[in-house]
Parts: sequence; structure tokens; C-alpha cells
Amino acid sequence: MSGYGIKLVWAGWNNDEIIGFSNKARKKWEDDIRPGVRMLIYETSKPPGLKAIVGEVEVTGTWEQGEGKPTPTKEHNHPVNVRVLRRRADITPIPLHRVRQITGDEKFPRQGQAWKPLSEAQYKALLDAWD
Repeated sequence: MSGYGIKLVWAGWNNDEIIGFSNKARKKWEDDIRPGVRMLIYETSKPPGLKAIVGEVEVTGTWEQGEGKPTPTKEHNHPVNVRVLRRRADITPIPLHRVRQITGDEKFPRQGQAWKPLSEAQYKALLDAWD
């Protein structure tokens, strides 16, 4: 179980303090997504998105604490509360080719992928891409 990962979101994420997961993603990742987990926010190409890491957040609440809160999309109706650590306007996006290079995953992102666990070293290497 990793305390780090990349959360894939649709275009339009803008320092939201709620991150939504689909039913399938919650079932798959509910034991891993817990308070203290750090997420890099990757904006996908839907609708026309940036295809880059655009922010960083830390999970601050449990699944149960998020229940009933509005989510950015109806497809991702299982929210968790987060605290924004790096705001979209304050960073230079990390483009897809760099994400793939650092993670060693040339097929990222995969169709239907919601969460990509990372090692601490991979996570820190992505943070270093901002500095």
C-alpha cells in the first residue's frame, strides 16, 4: 500500500477540495485512499484537457466523511476531502511525456484508470520536476 499516487481527473480541475471516484474505482482503491495520502492531479484529455499534472493534494477525510457531498461529475460520486498543497496557478504543468519518463510507464494513462499508485521515490521525482 502506497501513500502516494496520481489521481486522474477530467478537464476543469481547479483546486477543488473534493476529489470524486467512480463506483468501480472506490471498490478497487478504498483501502488505499485514506487520510494522509498524497495525490498528484493529472488532467486527462476529456473534454479538451491539458494531459498533464496540474496540482497536488493530500487526502484529509475518509470515504464516510465524504458521503453526500457534491462531486465535480456525477460519474465520480464517491468523494474524499482533500487539502490543496500545490495550486494549479502556482505550478508549471508536468506534461504526459515527462510523467511517463519519470514513472517508467509508457502506457500511462490507461483507459478507465482512476488512480496510479507511486513509490515515494517516483512521487518525489515528479515533485522535483516542478522545482
